[in-house]
Amino acid sequence: MYINLFTAALFFYFSRFLIRLALPIFLRRLMVVNLENVPKKGPLLLASNHPDSFFDALVIGATLTQMIHTLARGDAFKKPAVAFWLRQIKLIPVFRGSEGRDQVRNLDNTTKESLAAMREGDAVIVFSEGVCVNEWKLRPLGKGTARMAHQAWFGDASLTDMLVIPTGMNYEHYRGTGKRVSIRFGEAIKRNDLKTNPEEYEKWLREFNDVLQERMNREILTIPEGASKDERLQAMNAFFGPDSIPSKGNILFRAIGSFGRAIHRPLYHVFTKKVAKITARSVFYDSALFGLLLYLYPTIVLILSLIVGLFAGFKVGLALFAALPLLAWMGNRYR
Repeated sequence: MYINLFTAALFFYFSRFLIRLALPIFLRRLMVVNLENVPKKGPLLLASNHPDSFFDALVIGATLTQMIHTLARGDAFKKPAVAFWLRQIKLIPVFRGSEGRDQVRNLDNTTKESLAAMREGDAVIVFSEGVCVNEWKLRPLGKGTARMAHQAWFGDASLTDMLVIPTGMNYEHYRGTGKRVSIRFGEAIKRNDLKTNPEEYEKWLREFNDVLQERMNREILTIPEGASKDERLQAMNAFFGPDSIPSKGNILFRAIGSFGRAIHRPLYHVFTKKVAKITARSVFYDSALFGLLLYLYPTIVLILSLIVGLFAGFKVGLALFAALPLLAWMGNRYR
């Protein structure tokens, strides 16, 4: 048992390490706002919007230091092999009651797992809209977050010091690399912030959702559906701020950036074409692309470096191993 726990923790932290290395290459700019609103210790329930599938959880998890558990769609756990690896990165399956009566027990297990994680002082991410859509607005909130908060504060868990952190995930676009991303942590909701008697269960849930929705909306970029391309760009620039676009650098850096993009373009094209096919008409494009690049790109770089090292010497192979990711980063950074 202890070996399994050690292996799971090792895989979790190794994956987080890779994600932290990969995000600066995949993203043009990652901005973290109000991180001081998130305590480094203690039970936390991070209530986030959900515009970009599993990628939302990866960005949040890479930003924080504590152990993170994320509620994810139960249907993703149907295949045992997939479920095993999802469990290693601390994903907890969540099922909807609308999926059938047999899922009610699974829903109870989701709550128990989440509360157990928070009792250990960990953080749990819940996507409060209950559905993922690639858009720039907060959708109506489901009751799942409110129910979990009520259970934590007033149920057997007795997590009276738990904080609910409204979290906003904001993306420039949802199709691959080179985007600005802002993760914003709002004002925490505490147990005593709500005035409704917790015994008036449905009324208490409604008040909780009203408070949560108001605080989440402060942290989320909202763009009307009918906005033109120029209006959308103007809204994004105002939201992300004037410092969100990195400097283009000098002529040397721009030349290196162009070279980096040129040598990676064929490989990137293979990945994007494959991902576009397997994620057609779904919201999983970014998640699938980032996941493939996260594990396969280092493997490809290692194999190329070993081959070059065999023919040109160890130092040349080692230089190539360091240079390729650096060129990928510069290609994304200096455009």
